[in-house]
Amino acid sequence: MADAVTGRSREAWRRAGAVLAVLLAMPVMAGPFAPPGDIGLRHDLELLNDSGAMNLPLTGWPLSWADIGRGLAEAEGKPLTPAARAAWERVRAELEWQQHSGPQFELGAALAEAPRLVRTFEDTPRAEAQATAALSSWLGERVAVRLEATVAANPLDGDEVRPDGTYVALALGNWLFSAGWQERWWGPGRDGSLILSTSARPAPGFALQRKSSAPFETKWLRWIGPWSLTAFMTELDDERLIENTRVLGMRVNFKPHPSLEIGLSRTAQWCGEGRPCDFAAFRDLVLGNDNQGVNVDPDAEPGNQLAGIDMRWRLPRAIPAALYMQWIGEDTRRGGPEIGSWLRQVGIEHWGSIGGLQHRTHLEVSDTQCREGGFGFAEPKPDCAYEHGTYRTGYRYRGHSIGHAADGDSLAYSLGVTLVQSGGHRWHLSLRHAEINRAGATALPHTVSETALELSDVLLSHERLTDIGLFRFGLGYRHEEDVGGSSSGDLEAFIGWSSR
Repeated sequence: MADAVTGRSREAWRRAGAVLAVLLAMPVMAGPFAPPGDIGLRHDLELLNDSGAMNLPLTGWPLSWADIGRGLAEAEGKPLTPAARAAWERVRAELEWQQHSGPQFELGAALAEAPRLVRTFEDTPRAEAQATAALSSWLGERVAVRLEATVAANPLDGDEVRPDGTYVALALGNWLFSAGWQERWWGPGRDGSLILSTSARPAPGFALQRKSSAPFETKWLRWIGPWSLTAFMTELDDERLIENTRVLGMRVNFKPHPSLEIGLSRTAQWCGEGRPCDFAAFRDLVLGNDNQGVNVDPDAEPGNQLAGIDMRWRLPRAIPAALYMQWIGEDTRRGGPEIGSWLRQVGIEHWGSIGGLQHRTHLEVSDTQCREGGFGFAEPKPDCAYEHGTYRTGYRYRGHSIGHAADGDSLAYSLGVTLVQSGGHRWHLSLRHAEINRAGATALPHTVSETALELSDVLLSHERLTDIGLFRFGLGYRHEEDVGGSSSGDLEAFIGWSSR
């Protein structure tokens, strides 16, 4: 048995070497997307938005580099505070690197001790060891290609060679069409997103995204302000009770006022083996005709849907703070068409200076146990979030929740601080306490804990950009206590390097 495992491992590494050799042999420039995970870039963009220097929708990742460039051009002629000016310079430098006229080749590697159990927006290692190579280029003026391969050691999902981050994109007018494995993060949350986060690895699929968030020109729609739209279709190609389930997603986020951003999101699992997968099923899915016993027969139910709203409101500029929320409906109320089972998230951000450091601090609370009532303030409904009677593997992919990383029936409190030094080096401190899987056993194993569990963790990470690449370090501690009173603790640590 051990020899067989060793043989499979050697074969996986051999295939990874072949993939990387092909990548190294190809001439390639950077792509059109800024993926989620870069807390430094997010801090800089939000600082520029919050200072009034630019006005971009920033709660739907990946962002478009073309749109970021538009925002930088908008801010260039405005008077900026020293902190905003420094942020502008950092984003401009990154944009110039992304738009370099020649091929871009990237390498990366990371080692981790006890990879983080519940991931946040921050990009932390998924495996004990991993190595990545990527090439990206514009083929002409309209087609962008990014080829990326990661080799992971002892991954929890068993996939040692991963194409995550690979895509082909086509720019037509103000739209970007893409196909590949792209990570997404929807919503203003920093510790988690209730509907779409980077908890699970990206699944293969197709996507459409607005390239520039420029407002409508017509006076009837100009009030919407800058707006972005993203739609995607992916296929969950892991081992599931219903194989080849697909996920349809759509999000529009817009800024009717520079201080307010609103996002409307909707995702749905549908199709798969033994399930309706024709145009009629797709039409019923889009129109919401999927409530068993109300507007569709159980055998013809097209899918499992989540939908909701999120908002981020920056307080008047004299107060350097913002409030945000995300309400996601997992189910209907009493079998009717009205959304009645809500997952909820609220948070507050504050930013400013501490000595020579710029800081952004957040406090966030996420509740992934469904609550009944029109706005989710009534009785709890266990075994509801990310579960479904037909798609019984749930709203999950390769052993992780597609929504909040704490999975269903969890309550998480988090406090985070990002510090930016004058030279651009960054520190990030994250503290969290979570009650995981409060309902206990579910129809299928919970992706974090099969029983109720109290989890507390702290992580301090540092990013330092040097002449030879970006170095990242992290050190933390995780403590777990289950319902039986037994407890355990683990040291969390990682070190990583990338050529950019």
